[in-house]
This record gives sequence, C-alpha cells and structure tokens, in this order.
Amino acid sequence: MPPMRRFTLWRAVLLAMALFGLFFHVLAQDQSPSPSDSSIASPMPLATPDTSLEGASDSGSGEQATATTDDSAYPNSFLEEQTLANDSDISAESFDASYEETGLPGAVSLNTPDYVAIPTPMFEIGSSVVLGWSYSNDTLRPPAKVSICGRYPPDYAAFKGRTGICDWVVASNLTGGTRNYTWDTVTQGAPGYSFSADTGYTMYIYDGDFGVSNASPGAGRITPFAFTFSMYNSQYDNTNQGVPVGYNPSAASVNQISPWSLVVVLLL
Repeated sequence: MPPMRRFTLWRAVLLAMALFGLFFHVLAQDQSPSPSDSSIASPMPLATPDTSLEGASDSGSGEQATATTDDSAYPNSFLEEQTLANDSDISAESFDASYEETGLPGAVSLNTPDYVAIPTPMFEIGSSVVLGWSYSNDTLRPPAKVSICGRYPPDYAAFKGRTGICDWVVASNLTGGTRNYTWDTVTQGAPGYSFSADTGYTMYIYDGDFGVSNASPGAGRITPFAFTFSMYNSQYDNTNQGVPVGYNPSAASVNQISPWSLVVVLLL
C-alpha cells in the first residue's frame, strides 16, 4: 500500500475514534445532573402554623403540636401573668380555708367615752351622747354595716318578760367605715317609754350582717361588743364651776357707777 493512502486511512480511523469519543461524552453529560440542580438548592418555604399542625397530625403527634401552637399564639409576658394569677388564686383559697379554722375573731374597742378609764360611764337623760369606737388588729374582715342597740336594766318592770336582747335601736346598718355616732337620748329610745335614773343599762355594737346574738361570726369578724352604763337626771341649776346653766356673759348688763360714789371716793 502506497504511503499516501496509508496516511489517509490512519487519519480516517483517528477522526472516527474522535467522533465516537465525543458522542459518548455528550451522552454521559445528558445522563448526569446539571451543576445548577445539584449545587444551588432553592430555599424551602417556611412552614406556617397550619402546615405544621397538618404535618404533626399526619405523623401521629397532633396533640403535642396543638399545645405548642396555642402557647406560641400568646406573648411570654401574658403566659407569665396568667401563671402568677393562678398561683395567687390558689394561695388565697388555701389561706381562706385555713384562716376560717385558725384565725382569731375581731373585737371592738370603745374610745368615747373612754371605756378603760371609765368602765361604767354615766349619761345624762335628755342629752346627746357621743359614741366612738375602733377595731382590733385581728379584724381582717371589718363589718360592712354596723348597728347599735340598747337594753334597759334587768329590774325595769316594762321589759321583764322580754325575749330579745335589745329593747331599743340606737342606729341600724351604719356604713362599715363609721367609727362614731351621736345618740340622742330624747328621740332614740324605746317607743312609748322614757329613761329613768338608774344603773344597769347595756349598749351593744355589732356587725349588722350577723346580728347581736351571733357570738361567733367567724375569723376576722367582730363579735358583739357590750358595755354597761348609768343614766341620771341633772338637778343642778349651776355647773360645777358655780356658773348658772345657760349663762351668757355677752348678754349680762354692766352696772353703772353713780356720781355720788365718785364724790365719796374723792373725799376719802
């Protein structure tokens, strides 16, 4: 075979091999994933609460997912406030339950008149008597309404057959913040009866919601307070200082000096 034909044959063989290799290379490129698909991943969309709930329900943990979503619907501060409120309610209920059993009752202290200095005060018939009181530190549940009533002496004939505690009402259902009251002995007495000079009268101050006969209204509430007193009729025309009752110094007449008195003084 001449050299020229042999060279042309080899060139044809090499060209065919090159074309065959290029064909397999292109075929391999078509079957492998492209660089854009393998190296650059598109961002996944964020799951909404609804999709997370659906996914959780499908996977069999729907209850847990629901609880998580409900908590996330409220701010942390709101959840903390709700927790503190529930704790305080529980504490208050437990305190009240134990307090009813172990708490001490409240008490009334008479300040006007001074019950410590004058255990049995005397009130004048026909006068206005000022009553003032306060509550002890154990009175954690002060009364919403305060009532005052009185009782005649045991030997008072008109009330010997009585069955109740009080013979007349001084005040009824005063507001709880009241700490004093003026008793008019002329108009506030038993209807149809008058006061007489005697000892053994009794005055009661009590919680109007529980009554004067309830000796155990409960822990922190006042028990009925009672004090005895006497009443008297004033038979004096003058006061203890010797001044006539009703004396008005502004209305007193001024004695005029006689001219003859001045002459006598000059002659002396």
